[in-house]
Amino acid sequence: MSKWKTTSGAITCVVASVLAVVAGTDHHLKTSPDGLAFISNLEGCSSVAYQCSADRWTAGLGHTKNVKEGDSANTEQIADWFIEDIAAAEKVVNREVTLPAGPKYDMAVSFVFNLGAGNFRSSTYLKKLKAGQLDAACYEFPRWVYVNGKDCRIDGNHCSGIVTRRLAEKEVCLYGYSQH
Repeated sequence: MSKWKTTSGAITCVVASVLAVVAGTDHHLKTSPDGLAFISNLEGCSSVAYQCSADRWTAGLGHTKNVKEGDSANTEQIADWFIEDIAAAEKVVNREVTLPAGPKYDMAVSFVFNLGAGNFRSSTYLKKLKAGQLDAACYEFPRWVYVNGKDCRIDGNHCSGIVTRRLAEKEVCLYGYSQH
C-alpha cells in the first residue's frame, strides 16, 4: 500500500500507515486501538498544513500545535504528533474523571482531542460523567455541532463532518465499536 495518495491535487497521508507506526511504538496510551483508529479516521490525514473548519492550521491527524501555512510532515512525524496529542487529551480526561478503558473512555478522549480541554471542562458531558450518568453523557455529543459560531447542521456552513462525527461518537459511546 502506498503511504501517500492524491485527492484533488493535495497530498494526503494514509491513516493505516500512521496507525501502523503508532502500533509499533511503546506509547503507553490507554485509548484502545479501536479508539485510535476511530479518532484518526474522523480526523483524516494530511501531510501538508491546511486550515480546518475552525480556521486553524492543521496537519497530520488533526495536529494544530505550532502548525503554520506551508508546513509538511512525513508518516513518522504524524505518528509522533498523534501519540503526543492523544496523550495530552488522555491527561485531561484522567485529571477530570475516572473511566475504565473502553469505548466511553475513548470517546471522552475524542471529545478533548477535537474540542479541547476548556470545552470538556465546562461541558454538561463531563458533569454527567462525573455524576456516573455515563449513558446520559453520551447523548451530549450531538449538542457540540458549532464551529466558530457556525451551526454545522446548516449545509452552507461547510462543516457537516462535525455533525457526522458527533453522531458517530454518541453511537460508539452508547453501543461500542461493533455497532459503528
